[in-house]
Amino acid sequence: MSTEKKNEMLVSRRTVLKVGAAAAGTAAFLAACGTSGSSTSPSPKPSQSDTISDVVNVANWTLYIDLSEDELARPTVTAFETEYSTKVNYVEAINDNDSFFGTIQAPLKAGEDTGWDIATLTDWMAARIIRLGWAEKLKTAHMSNFTANLLDVYKGRSFDPSVEYLAPWAGIVGGIAANKTTAGFVKGFKDLFDPRLKGKVSLLTEMRDTIGLAMLANGDDPAKADRASFDRAIALIEPSVADGTVRAFTGNDYKELIVKGDVAACVAWRGDVVQIGYEDANIVWVTPTDGCTFSSDNMLIPLGAAHKYTAEKWMDWYYKPEIAAQLTAYVQYVSPVKGTKEEIAKIDASLASDPFIFPDAALEAQLNVFAGLSEEDEIYMNDAFSALQGN
Repeated sequence: MSTEKKNEMLVSRRTVLKVGAAAAGTAAFLAACGTSGSSTSPSPKPSQSDTISDVVNVANWTLYIDLSEDELARPTVTAFETEYSTKVNYVEAINDNDSFFGTIQAPLKAGEDTGWDIATLTDWMAARIIRLGWAEKLKTAHMSNFTANLLDVYKGRSFDPSVEYLAPWAGIVGGIAANKTTAGFVKGFKDLFDPRLKGKVSLLTEMRDTIGLAMLANGDDPAKADRASFDRAIALIEPSVADGTVRAFTGNDYKELIVKGDVAACVAWRGDVVQIGYEDANIVWVTPTDGCTFSSDNMLIPLGAAHKYTAEKWMDWYYKPEIAAQLTAYVQYVSPVKGTKEEIAKIDASLASDPFIFPDAALEAQLNVFAGLSEEDEIYMNDAFSALQGN
């Protein structure tokens, strides 16, 4: 794919993005399938048949799938539908982990189908759902590509040590997006609170990204996060929330704010910033001087999903290196799939050497994973972070 063609595709895509699209997509899907976040009506039991269903329902974040040049198709999704003679209801339903969890918590607690066969959630939320017993265990006998091609770094994680519940979708590098014309001086997290940016900054509602970057700016290690380092991070941010420097806390919708110019700099995810930059070259990725956060989004099957076998095949599809390469060339997030680098070189050789897709030692030294939290510490931090946002 040429750089010019890729730019045209992503510019076109940007013109149709709207604030709140993820929430609207969720509402439309739930209405269509007769499910709501507070539904207590009976739902189908998960299919026990090892056969492909007529449909599979997938919830994902925005800007997380490849698109055709005319924006009318998702090539890897269409190829899956053709391969398995099924229909994929692919919905950009996730704006942030907490709001999406709010739509599925009640049916899961009631032992009912959420309406989703796949939900793509960040490590900590995936860990919570596993801990609550609300994730289906994968039958990896159905998933030969996955078992062969999952990178070793994603094995043995504390929240899924035997790789029984999760199939990583992508690795996520968290840092800063800045308009180089109006915020070109931003080099680190503390620069977001410069008086010149008053009312022009947004932070993420994803606590581990925003607080993780604040911890790094304070000289603390997110991998050793405790209440003391958390409180110091809150203290760093709080004055700039109070004086209006921080305009908003956002989910995935920060992209629309920086594209429109409502914010000049924000906490952001690197893959998104690359795509935003194809529309507006003034919007650039900034690797914070104190380091970046790192996590992953993971496909899981909610307990009681109606189409479990087809969901497993969906997961497995994206562990074919040629499919993973097609996806990764478009979204430009870190690939968890062995063989992707070799395949992506056939599409765009420059991407095969991009450390933000295939991290090298220099970048790995800048990536910081947030510590696993006890239930008590998670409640403490979530409550304080929610209060910081004015909730």
